[in-house]
Amino acid sequence: MPYFVFHLVRDGRMRLDEINLVEQFDAYKDAKKFARAQRQLEDGKEIKIMFEEDVSMAEAKLSQQRDAPILREWEK
Repeated sequence: MPYFVFHLVRDGRMRLDEINLVEQFDAYKDAKKFARAQRQLEDGKEIKIMFEEDVSMAEAKLSQQRDAPILREWEK
């Protein structure tokens, strides 16, 4: 399965606005190196690596709304 590198664009309310496929790699090491380089080019750029069978499955997982983690008293 390939590794997909995505650039995520959020709107003003931190909702996911766009998911753009940047590159595809066969090895995690190459994907990680590329993602780090992309993050350094533009500070604050949100780059994600997904390991899925195809692009549509990776985009679907990225676009899923996830609940915020519950913080325990000792984690605050």
